[in-house]
Amino acid sequence: MRVADNRDSVRDFMGCDHGAGASMLDSIRRLAHESAIGGRRAADGLADALVVVVSDDRLAGRALELVHQAGSKIWIDLDLALRSHFSGYSKERIATAKLVAKMRNPLAIAMAACSPDGRQRERAAGHPAMWSDTRLLPMLTIRTTDWAAPVRAKALYVLARVLFADDAPALRTWALHPGDAAALRAVLPVVVRLGERSRGSGSLDVVRRALSRADDATLTDVRQSADWRGRRFAYEVSLDGGRMSEAEMMRAVFDGSDIVVRTRCAKALVGRAITADRPDILERLLDGTAAQIRVAALTALVQLGRTDHGLRFLADNASMVRLTAQWAVSRAGGDPAAHYRRHLATPSGQNPRGYLAGLGDCGTSADAHLVIPHLHDARPRVRAEAVRTLRRLNAETDVIALLEDAAPAVVRNVVKTIRSSAAGVPADRLWALLTPDHPRHVRHAARRLLSGQDPWTRIKADLILSTDPDEALATTARADLAAWCSRDLPRAYPSWPAEARHELADLVTRSEHAVSPNDTRLLRWLLNASG
Repeated sequence: MRVADNRDSVRDFMGCDHGAGASMLDSIRRLAHESAIGGRRAADGLADALVVVVSDDRLAGRALELVHQAGSKIWIDLDLALRSHFSGYSKERIATAKLVAKMRNPLAIAMAACSPDGRQRERAAGHPAMWSDTRLLPMLTIRTTDWAAPVRAKALYVLARVLFADDAPALRTWALHPGDAAALRAVLPVVVRLGERSRGSGSLDVVRRALSRADDATLTDVRQSADWRGRRFAYEVSLDGGRMSEAEMMRAVFDGSDIVVRTRCAKALVGRAITADRPDILERLLDGTAAQIRVAALTALVQLGRTDHGLRFLADNASMVRLTAQWAVSRAGGDPAAHYRRHLATPSGQNPRGYLAGLGDCGTSADAHLVIPHLHDARPRVRAEAVRTLRRLNAETDVIALLEDAAPAVVRNVVKTIRSSAAGVPADRLWALLTPDHPRHVRHAARRLLSGQDPWTRIKADLILSTDPDEALATTARADLAAWCSRDLPRAYPSWPAEARHELADLVTRSEHAVSPNDTRLLRWLLNASG
């Protein structure tokens, strides 16, 4: 069901009895999931659903659990949606507001914390359930950035006492356990987003201190948060506080799925290796799959005087690693370009792609003879890299024949090479490649090259393809034609021969059903004006 239908579907449940409870909860489960991925619009429907069930303690409890399971961050949008719901003077809204104000179940407490009445929000923030029910902590955290200072102060006080219960002995019997991982996981996705607000620094500092004081098991648990922003914040605090062992950081680098976390842990390991003069740590990081990690490790090894690892990475597929390796070899007194030339001159059976790219980094146009044989390699990526290398070397080599290559990557590089050089492609050759008997990527390349010539050629190519059975090509052609009509036509004063005008006029008529009426009108005006 579309998000726009959510509120209508919820209205069907207004006045539902207990027999409809299961259906109502299914609706809330779906709305909560959509809110987690859909933002404010989906949250409006969820707010309506929660208003329906808040009067039934049983349904309210299960609904709150469903919202909690969907993720803490949805409370940020839900807060705005509920606040809007309580605005107005309809009988239904007034009745709901009075019911919520009684705060007789946890869901009502959370909704009361969204009330337009600041005194009611303050009472909700200080309610005993806020100290003991983890599901309410996201809303408590939101109130720490409240625009009303008394509400903000109360919420910050309660949040601090919840996360630092050992500082409040009198409250220990009903506060969460110190450093409770569930509490931190509930708060973290919300607080990292609220930290960007003008009043968000207070709660961010509280959570940062709580993480710093948490025991190792709790901190490890929180670092596994499913929320990527919360997870990164937990790692940041752990690294800044020196709370991760070498083994834990290595696991994060090699087994983690978040590249930001992996890179941060790698940098921390690099810093430790440099401080303790431990090249063994850096040598392990050289096996990292992320280019940033290999660069950091290789750079640090050079700083420690270990330049011998540079040769190993001269043919790395990542340019940043390759350039760092070239620097390492140069620091050791070697010549990276000579290494590339030797390898390409005596093929070893290895994939030459990295060596071609490396030669493109530091070679000259005189090295073109080493690259040209690879234009006919059986591997598409090697052929594409060979074309790219010739372009980077500014070598004057004819690659027009590769416009019909079976690999799109090769053809894309050929187009870049041709467009960057002074030599063009004969128009007759390109018109022949535009015909339907060629693959889509070849025809697209021909259109791009034709569009780089004079306006008449560009318009002609776009009009021909605008009615093509290949909808992808036709859409691209129509979009390019529309862009030219809106941007370039006012500055165009072409003087076309009568034959060209007649040809274009015929194409405009034939493509009239496909091209927008405005573009058709402008083209006809231009043809008449250029006569």
